[in-house]
Amino acid sequence: MNNGDKRNRWSMVSVVCAVVISVVTPATGSADPAGGTVVTLQQLLSAPVPALCQHDPGNLVNGTLPQQESHRGHVGIARRYDQLGEPYKVAFGSLTGEDNTDAAMVTDCSAGGVPWPETVQLYTAGPTRLGGVDLGDITHSREVVTDLSISDGLVHVTWLANAPGDGECCPSIQMAADVRWDGLTVSAENVRRIN
Repeated sequence: MNNGDKRNRWSMVSVVCAVVISVVTPATGSADPAGGTVVTLQQLLSAPVPALCQHDPGNLVNGTLPQQESHRGHVGIARRYDQLGEPYKVAFGSLTGEDNTDAAMVTDCSAGGVPWPETVQLYTAGPTRLGGVDLGDITHSREVVTDLSISDGLVHVTWLANAPGDGECCPSIQMAADVRWDGLTVSAENVRRIN
């Protein structure tokens, strides 16, 4: 296949994707008076989640994945205890463009009492899960998100991770990264230690 054929094929794929996105997205999200779609906290409380901590994928009910017979522990939206009036680790802003209000949500989970690293999941209208990042894949300990925000089309996340001499309870390494949705995949970039 020559370069002209490749460009034409990708142009056709882009047009088809753009048409599909413009048809599907408004029908699945809440209308925003400015013209985009909006993901709300109420929608996130029943959002789909991937397989986490040996639990099967499913939809949250009131922010928690219903108990599964074959799996002990829980999966749910991570709670925050540092800000009154904001019970969950969530952030809202545009990740997909076009005046949409998308969301980032931190999940935590356990398997029979053993805590696992927190993950950052991204959602657009529906809510439809775009993908996620397991912070344990980055720093390989028991990660706990300390801040989450969205600006300039990026999710900004900071978290604590364990140094080699740290007890499980007491992570001392402060990390940060930007999480991006590029239209196809979710990835972490600009990962850095901040202390």
